[in-house]
Amino acid sequence: MPGFITYILISVFTPGPNNIFASVSSARIGFRKSMRFMLGVLVGTFIIFVLTGLFNVFLYENIRIITNIIGIVGGLFIVYLAIRMYFSRKDTEKMMIGNQRVFFTALLLNFINAKTIIFGLTVATYYLQLGFPSNRIIYFALLMAILCYISVILWGLFGKIFKEILNKYRVIYNIVMSILLAYSGIIIIFESISSWT
Repeated sequence: MPGFITYILISVFTPGPNNIFASVSSARIGFRKSMRFMLGVLVGTFIIFVLTGLFNVFLYENIRIITNIIGIVGGLFIVYLAIRMYFSRKDTEKMMIGNQRVFFTALLLNFINAKTIIFGLTVATYYLQLGFPSNRIIYFALLMAILCYISVILWGLFGKIFKEILNKYRVIYNIVMSILLAYSGIIIIFESISSWT
C-alpha cells in the first residue's frame, strides 16, 4: 500500500505532458485562458482511467496472470522513468496553447500520452491486487482524474514561479523525485511478483 500511494502522488504531481503544458501555457497566456486545457485533462484522464480500469477488471477476473505481468511491466516502466528523470537535462520545450479547440486537444493528448496510459493500467492492476472491489473501479477512476486535475491546476497556478524554482533546484529535484519514483516502481514489481505465490 505505501508503494501504491507513493507511486500515485509522484506520477500525478511530477512533470509530464499535461503538467508541463499547463505550466508553460499558464505562464505565457494566463491561468484563465488555460482552464479549458485543464478541464480537457480532467475529462481525458477520467476516460483513460475508466477504460484501463475496466480492461484490468476483465483481466483480473478472467486471466489473473496477465494483471501480474502488467504490474511488473508497469513497475519496470516506472523504474525506467525514474532513471530518465535522474539523467534529464534542462527542458527547453516551447509549448503553448492558443486555439479554440484546446479542450479537445487536451482530451486527445491523453490518448497518445504513454505516461497516462501506463499509469492507468498500473494503478488499476495494483488497485485490484490490493483487494479493492472491482465494481467500484469507476469511482477510483474519478478520484484519479480529480488528482490529475488538481495537479494541472497547481502546475498552471504556479507556472512561472514553479518553473523558475525547478530550474534553480533541478538537480536536487530530479534526484529526490527519481529515487521516490524508482522506490514506488520496485515496490509495485515486488508486490506483483509476490501475489503469484
